[in-house]
Amino acid sequence: MPENDQLISLFREHIASSAPLDEIDAAAARIAEAVGGSSPHLRLTALVAAAYQVLLRRMPRPDALSLVAEAFHEPMRPYVHDGTRAALDAAEDPFTVITEISRDREENYFGADFSFSRTEDSSRYLVDVHRCFYVHVLGLAGVPELGTVFCDFDTAWISAIDRDRHGVDFRRPTTIARGGTTCRFHFLRVDPGPQPRTRIDQG
Repeated sequence: MPENDQLISLFREHIASSAPLDEIDAAAARIAEAVGGSSPHLRLTALVAAAYQVLLRRMPRPDALSLVAEAFHEPMRPYVHDGTRAALDAAEDPFTVITEISRDREENYFGADFSFSRTEDSSRYLVDVHRCFYVHVLGLAGVPELGTVFCDFDTAWISAIDRDRHGVDFRRPTTIARGGTTCRFHFLRVDPGPQPRTRIDQG
């Protein structure tokens, strides 16, 4: 999966200064073997879990969590945020654009490793995730606390949604990794706030 291959490459590049890659790769291989299967998300999840395990042997848990989160989030954050914001800013109907992006990723990126239910009409698109592959793998690897690091990857595109500018109210009150029974991704159409007028000076 090209997107995961890019995430893997960037993560390895950023974590290399904090832990030996050969140790991380060996730990990742053990996790992948224990989980089994051929999920396109397994290599990435196992790699992040393995890096965390290796870092835990060298530093306190909060420091290890922080380093893993930074290596996972920061390389892609500006591209994800800016790309999402640009798409919404250019859209005649931002609600339709963001919900179609969500639907496409549910079906073509996350796929069968995750389980979704949807409630939708012209003014709402409510997605609940009932099974999360990341949570499953991290639990088997003995590092369930890493689940929120995967949740927080989404803040890049979530923060690009401006309720008043785009007429979209996004809510994610809970996730499975944070103790919820589901991960709730709820998009609501709202009236956008007043937009600033373009002033034309008369010469």
